[in-house]
Amino acid sequence: MKPWMICALLLALSGCSLTAEPELETLPAHDLSDPDWDGVINAREACNDTPLGAEVDNVGCHGDTSRELKQDLMVLFAHDSAVISPEYQEIIGRMAAFMQEAPEQRLLLEGHASQVGSAEYNIALSKRRAEAVRAAMIGAGVDGSRLDIIGYGESQPLLMGEDEQSAAANRRVVGALTSSREGVRMRWNVFSMER
Repeated sequence: MKPWMICALLLALSGCSLTAEPELETLPAHDLSDPDWDGVINAREACNDTPLGAEVDNVGCHGDTSRELKQDLMVLFAHDSAVISPEYQEIIGRMAAFMQEAPEQRLLLEGHASQVGSAEYNIALSKRRAEAVRAAMIGAGVDGSRLDIIGYGESQPLLMGEDEQSAAANRRVVGALTSSREGVRMRWNVFSMER
């Protein structure tokens, strides 16, 4: 072999070291963990203990939301009657449940009547209808002190006219409540019901 090849081979072999250089362990400058699983590392976290699944901003704070909920009640009655038909028990039950979730709310039950009969009789009948719905609400668990009644008689018709359709729509008790609910705005995922 030629001497210059031997020199090149020795030079190449001498460059290889038999001992490995020690690996240096680098530690992160910031805490990169995310124990509340909100997607924001602890180095940027401003709000610890974010509710699981909450929509968060860049520093891990969740947003609050307020929703307006409305519940309407309309119970229709037969001619010259203050007896509640069984078909309206579910509607009354929904209003009672709504009121139990909003204990600060009061409900005004407005009784109405059709134009058949005298004005005095219709006012008394509309009050009896409102009282019947009030009794059903109390039976469904609502405190009676949160329920007010008024009888308007025929003075506020829903439909104008003297036909049976108008009369049937005017024989009613109505009430409406609106309540706001506070909560945490949740992040959308495939299991979310609304967006």
